Amino acid sequence: MDSQHGARVTSLARRDPPALGSVTLTGRLESDDAGVVYAGEHDGQQVVVVLLGEGAETDSYGRRRFQEAFQELDAGNGEAIVEFDDDVDIAPWVAVRAGSLEDGLELARGLLAPVTLAHLEPVGEVRGPDFRPHWFRRDGAGRWRLWPLPWPQRLTAGAWWTWVAAFALILAIAAVALWIAIKIFEDSPAPQPGPGPGPGPNPPPSSSSPSPSTTGPTTTTPGPSPDSTGPTITTLRIPPIV
Repeated sequence: MDSQHGARVTSLARRDPPALGSVTLTGRLESDDAGVVYAGEHDGQQVVVVLLGEGAETDSYGRRRFQEAFQELDAGNGEAIVEFDDDVDIAPWVAVRAGSLEDGLELARGLLAPVTLAHLEPVGEVRGPDFRPHWFRRDGAGRWRLWPLPWPQRLTAGAWWTWVAAFALILAIAAVALWIAIKIFEDSPAPQPGPGPGPGPNPPPSSSSPSPSTTGPTTTTPGPSPDSTGPTITTLRIPPIV
């Protein structure tokens, strides 16, 4: 938390924009029902940025009063406004030059006061609760747009160290994963050869194999012979067993 002439700068909230237009936001200065005031940098110069709140930017009268306030400032001191955007799709914002953060904060309060009518004096004697706009519970930053994205633009003082640490962590995780994969493949056993295909039921005969008619067993039986007086031996063929 930094301070300059009584203006305290706190860190940006989660829903705060890192930049608006060409202005880099470095921290918060103040917030109320009307909007949020930021400290920022533009071309190396210190600026103060006023962004309408998420409740106020939905109220057409509040938007109009805010636009009239910074138009009046532009008419009276044209060099005070550095950049602004009042597109209907986002919350209007304006960046003003600031010699010091305290001076810029006072100027920002003057721009936000008409949004909640805080600049008007009460009529008559003040009684009862203080006036608050109907959106007072929605006091966060309004809708903002950032294009192109700011990376690798510096967002905070330690942003570069954050990117370096994240990149180193990614490299370390990738190296460990690669080492584990290599060790798994090294320790896995080699595949064993499986048994070959078995013989079929009736493989077809090849041209070099003998004919089934010549491979069957033969037997001899005695029988008469016309050329001799003794018994004749007759050969009988036995078909092969299929």
